[in-house]
Amino acid sequence: MLIDYEFAFYSVMVTSIIVVFWLEALLPLEPDNWDLEHLGRNFIIWLLAFACADLLVGYYLVDIQLFIGQQPFGVFYWLAPPADWVLILLGLILLDLSDYLFHRISHHSRFLWRLHAVHHSDIRLDISTTLRGHPFELIVSNFWKFGIALLLGVPIWVIGFREIFIFPFIFLQHANVKLPARLEKALGYVLITPVIHRLHHSINREEHDSNYGEFLIIWDKLFGSFRIPESLRPEKYGVKNLESDSYQTIDGMLLTPLKIYHHAGLPQITKE
Repeated sequence: MLIDYEFAFYSVMVTSIIVVFWLEALLPLEPDNWDLEHLGRNFIIWLLAFACADLLVGYYLVDIQLFIGQQPFGVFYWLAPPADWVLILLGLILLDLSDYLFHRISHHSRFLWRLHAVHHSDIRLDISTTLRGHPFELIVSNFWKFGIALLLGVPIWVIGFREIFIFPFIFLQHANVKLPARLEKALGYVLITPVIHRLHHSINREEHDSNYGEFLIIWDKLFGSFRIPESLRPEKYGVKNLESDSYQTIDGMLLTPLKIYHHAGLPQITKE
């Protein structure tokens, strides 16, 4: 099962990247937005993050998976094991809610924001921004996801299924793509679309502290964090005080949490 999952994971990921790259070329929001150095930096930081999370956390996840399979645990099992399809559906919905909550907390916790700011400090938005994140944030978010799954009694493979399923949408959210207006509007009734997510990457705090949803839009609307975009993109991307090239290099991204710590008096960074 692990081999099949890995094959599906990489197949969907590579296919999503190819398709979204093609869409960026076919339907660009901003023509001539290609920057190979920018793409390379974001890809390398993802490789580092993925390697750390896989090596440091991956082996433990196998043990957790076996534990759940042998020792039923969690709210769903305590109440009454639901039918498989109900378990999967509830699992997908509740995992999406948990991602929304973690994302929102990451914007208001000083510790988590220092990590999450690496993703937001990108001063241009394209498919590679999807991959941009601090290695330690990926590790923390993985423990959050698996902890929620363990608490609920959702099989860990459901997490894997959800990650694979939403891959194309996550890449599309960050892409330099201008979808047809009708399609953007139709998708926006249910999902987080590129226009909705671009506002979340605005350099203005009141705008980037909104639209936290990873996949479904219902959580932002339900918990009052939804903000209607007034244009196809915000005036400027990034995080105030993290705009210089020293925060865009590989070592700059890795050291961003420490740099933020030493500049803790800056309100835009500390979220005061």
